[in-house]
Amino acid sequence: MKKLLNHCAAGTALAALLLAGAPATAETRYSLQTGADLAQVCGNPTDAKALTAAERDRLALCGAYIQGFLGHYAIARREMKSPGFCLPPKGVSAEKVRQLFLALLEQRPQIRDLPANLDLATSLTWGYSCQKQQQNRP
Repeated sequence: MKKLLNHCAAGTALAALLLAGAPATAETRYSLQTGADLAQVCGNPTDAKALTAAERDRLALCGAYIQGFLGHYAIARREMKSPGFCLPPKGVSAEKVRQLFLALLEQRPQIRDLPANLDLATSLTWGYSCQKQQQNRP
């Protein structure tokens, strides 16, 4: 688990670099330090059929964070003896990860103050357990 945390920290740094170029409105700045911060950025829009420019930017920031995290994890996983989570062979969308992350924080609000990358990794471990996938194989 310690190795996963080190890889997650590096993934957060990569995501931060990606986010530096992401669009943001002049009035809104987001800190992505904790799970609560990331949940604010990744929260469901008020009206999915009529997204405002600010909501579109906010959700793009969420997607960039998730994609940066998963991109780093794909590289780091090669060196892990036992990965923290196992994504489906066909991959997973950032939207599905976003929903999983929000569901975890709703069910376990006590972890919202942990680092954002740790909460994201926890949600992926919760939703994509390697152990469960091995048990479900024929």
